[in-house]
Amino acid sequence: MIITQNIRAVFLFLLISLSCFGQKDISVIECNIKSLKTTCLESSKIISEVKYKVQHSDLGSAKIDRIYGRFEDLKTGLSDKNFNQNKIDLTCEQLMHDQENKIYYSREKNDQRNFYFIYESDKLMYKGTEDLKQIKQINLNSDTKYILLYNKERENDENYEVSYNYYDPNGLLIYSFHQRANEFDEFTYEYNRSLEYHTIYKNGAIWKEYSNHDKDEIIESTVIEYIIPESYQLDKKSRPFLKESKFTLKDKNCHCREGYVTKVEFWTKNKCHEEYILE
Repeated sequence: MIITQNIRAVFLFLLISLSCFGQKDISVIECNIKSLKTTCLESSKIISEVKYKVQHSDLGSAKIDRIYGRFEDLKTGLSDKNFNQNKIDLTCEQLMHDQENKIYYSREKNDQRNFYFIYESDKLMYKGTEDLKQIKQINLNSDTKYILLYNKERENDENYEVSYNYYDPNGLLIYSFHQRANEFDEFTYEYNRSLEYHTIYKNGAIWKEYSNHDKDEIIESTVIEYIIPESYQLDKKSRPFLKESKFTLKDKNCHCREGYVTKVEFWTKNKCHEEYILE
């Protein structure tokens, strides 16, 4: 089945907005989502889910009954419009709203740190605990670009956390850097021919894999996220080595041992005016 250009554009925008640091306010897609569910890679345990019920009104649109789980999973298919309905239950996180940038983001429960953001148009450039005005320019072809981004003066401060995103001339996200205290991670991005995310690498290992399948009037998007507990640290000669992160969340009620599988089904046609939607 051929996907319409409008649906492909919406879907592409959703994937590009999947950077794990924040989500711009976008007006989509309550009437285009059929289902969203995240389970553990190693079991059928449900981590995240969106439940709908039909709302019989003049619009005949579906109504979200309950949203629960990880923010990272849920923002795969939901916009700020949905999160603003106050029906979300983030089991392991608290939902925050940045008034200046009009975005929602999550932080760990009992985490009282403030985060700041830098956007260029709809592109997230920075999220961190420091109120920066601009980010450093780096040579993206350099194998040691992390040296320029790593803040050695703050490596003993566990409250210090920053994330930087860098894009190519076409606006595609190609490199991300994240540091908390003395640990850091590098992310690189691989795209398919449609310029949609295909694979995201964390410290050189596959972290997330994306795939799309068309069936009847539905597009099914699958995101597989693997657990990679190791982050980089620097030795006395500023050489990076991998070590299990002390910031890895281990709450068994909220997290999976091996990874996560998120499946989102999108209608290829707007279902707001159909009575049988989202059963």
